[in-house]
Amino acid sequence: MDNNRKVSASCVVKRDNRVLMVKHTYGAANGKYLIPGGFCEEGELPQKSAEREVMEETGVAVVASDLLAVRFTKQEVWCIFRGEYVKGEPASDNDENEDALFMSIEEALSSETVVATTREILKSVLRADKQTLQKSSFVNEKFDADTWQLFL
Repeated sequence: MDNNRKVSASCVVKRDNRVLMVKHTYGAANGKYLIPGGFCEEGELPQKSAEREVMEETGVAVVASDLLAVRFTKQEVWCIFRGEYVKGEPASDNDENEDALFMSIEEALSSETVVATTREILKSVLRADKQTLQKSSFVNEKFDADTWQLFL
């Protein structure tokens, strides 16, 4: 039996009633828009992976904050964070995506060119009563804050 060791991370980045999206060039999402993200590198925590992936895919700097959602499959765990916009204008990486943009939230929620899972995540995130998990300041004494995180 194979262990479930694949972890990926993404950010939902809102700015001026728009959400950051990329148009994928491969896989099941080929030709469709979704929130930017990707796999964690060895030894990298999901929050940092989400920030790195958003920057690599779009050129936009973000700080990953609250944990908004988690998706599980037999092969992967996907962590979706709120991404606080820092700076930058979206630009395609011309590799994993062919377009990067801030799309109107209305279009993102209604367009068939947006992956269904992304639309569902956005519906949940935009609810006024959305409960999130926030990073705790507590760090287990056997670890440090760069290698151990607790979201409550």
